[in-house]
Amino acid sequence: MQGRHGDALTGGAFPGGGVSMLSCEERLRQSWRRSEETYRIDPSTRASARVLTASEYRELRDRLSSFLRIAQLGVSRLHEQVRDSGYCVLLTNGQGATVDFRGTPSLDADFHRRGFLVGACWSEVEEGTCGVGTAIVDRAPILVHREEHFRSHNSGITCSAAPVFGPGDELVGVLNASAFSAPENRNSQSVVYRLVQQNALAIENALFVEACKSAWILSISAPGDCWNLGEVHFLAFDDSGRIVAASRRLRAGLFAGASLPSRRLEDVFDQSASMLMKRAHERPGAPIPLRCLANGLLFEAQLRAPVRESVSPPTVSVKRDFDALAARDPQVLECIERVKRVVDRKLTVLLLGETGSGKEAFAKATHAFSQRRDKPFVALNCAAIPETLIESELFGYKEGAFTGAKTKGAKGKVQQSSGGTLFLDEIGDMPLALQTRLLRVLAEGEVVALGASEPEKVDLNVICATHRDLAAMVRNGLFREDLYYRLNAAVFRLPPLRERSDRRDVIRQVLDEEMATAGRQLRLPEPALERLAAYPWPGNIRELRNALRFAVAVCDGEVLDEAHFPESVTLPPELAPCALPVARSAQAVEAALPASLADGDSERERMLQVLRRCHWNISAAAESIGVSRSTLYRRMQRQGIVAPNAADVMAVQRTTH
Repeated sequence: MQGRHGDALTGGAFPGGGVSMLSCEERLRQSWRRSEETYRIDPSTRASARVLTASEYRELRDRLSSFLRIAQLGVSRLHEQVRDSGYCVLLTNGQGATVDFRGTPSLDADFHRRGFLVGACWSEVEEGTCGVGTAIVDRAPILVHREEHFRSHNSGITCSAAPVFGPGDELVGVLNASAFSAPENRNSQSVVYRLVQQNALAIENALFVEACKSAWILSISAPGDCWNLGEVHFLAFDDSGRIVAASRRLRAGLFAGASLPSRRLEDVFDQSASMLMKRAHERPGAPIPLRCLANGLLFEAQLRAPVRESVSPPTVSVKRDFDALAARDPQVLECIERVKRVVDRKLTVLLLGETGSGKEAFAKATHAFSQRRDKPFVALNCAAIPETLIESELFGYKEGAFTGAKTKGAKGKVQQSSGGTLFLDEIGDMPLALQTRLLRVLAEGEVVALGASEPEKVDLNVICATHRDLAAMVRNGLFREDLYYRLNAAVFRLPPLRERSDRRDVIRQVLDEEMATAGRQLRLPEPALERLAAYPWPGNIRELRNALRFAVAVCDGEVLDEAHFPESVTLPPELAPCALPVARSAQAVEAALPASLADGDSERERMLQVLRRCHWNISAAAESIGVSRSTLYRRMQRQGIVAPNAADVMAVQRTTH
């Protein structure tokens, strides 16, 4: 390894880590030595990336669900900060297995080819010197730039990685930002390297607050560049003022070598616990001056009250079938009444709707209402599983079917759901090759697992869902026509949240569910409810749930207000970060249509012009006009416009080219 870099990006000392003041160059040199002498890796060879199986990945995420829930805000913020510069963001567990990946559609294929994908393992043992692996071994942040990677095929990548520690100093994960084709100058990565460290520290602090939520928590702003980065640090104490925990950097800075349980608040600062509580009560939210007795440093502090177990969580009755949907909207009620009539008629149900609009909840309610309610409800997201794994996930495999297969094989989702309900979410993202096999399973009622020679009979009831225009995909050769007609026996279109008249009921129910999960009882005032109901919710119920979960987590009182919700929800649309386009009002739609489209008979002709120009691709026509597909469908129905069949479409295409 060429030692051409100095200490500009070493990050200094790392409290609680495995290294002290070693230079970045020396750490990389030691890592190269381990790669060569301990792991005996040939730098000229490309490792076959170890990727967890779908079941292993699912089990890992289940184990880390609490960590992932808390970490997602830091991961999302880092991604927003670096994505426009061509970076992807990884979050791994403490052993280097990727549990979250954030990229950009235009670069994801390149990142995946280089091993940046969920389930991929980035340890030093497997990859040699690399950002994630070396950060794990050293328990400290690291920048590994281009040729500093041990394996030559990683030499074009730059990786900034920072470990994330739990409240007990255990290494729980690594946050990493990577790009390929990075500039030669190593110092060009300094900004990204610091952003990674800042967001890793923010995740650490959030983990600390969650773990110590039953104690009083003092958040302390350190002056200048004390303890690296000058971030907020946390200290927890009980009602008597005994210190019970301190965040990692604060512990290393103020309590080095001391046993925390033996210390009281007044032993460290110029105020006792009772004084702090009194000042916090007199001026809620105001910063409290706090002087350290050991060195005279003056801090600013905020005091957060504990979440007491005596707070009674709201009683939420267990709801089954369609009662769980809080549905009073006429469109949703109509879907419910219609699906009740077909649920036990052996018809494949196809649910259409925007992403996050509640298709899976509707599918679960349909299953709970059916005669199969006591049998399994098995879900598979066709877009969330790598293409190489979806076949084994869906159809199962026998022993020895492929390298890494379990010794006794595994049942696929089809076999698991036999007698119950199989829910295929995002069916529009299923690879074409698998569509053929699925069609055969649906037609014949039997499945052949990978590596098996004999088919197995299955009793299937299938519900599919997608946000895509399957008819347009069929016309474009992206979805099998025969499978499409097999799936659309009973089609139900769920409206987006912004079009539902029962938005307030949905908001209240989701809030009740999130409060019950968190064990809290909070009040949502009418002005805040009105603001939430007026927000267009481009991510629909999924976005609503995330916003309410965030608000419940950060609220330190008993009343929710706008300050507790993400900025994307509370700020005006033109100021909100990462705002997504949403369907416009009827007046705005009329204004966006071609000039004469609102004038009686001419509206039909002008609409036909747009549809013909787009070759009857409803999605393209809706986008060109500036409306949603559902709005365009309603307008077509009102004007008596019916799309031609596939042969007519081909004839139109021939005449227009």
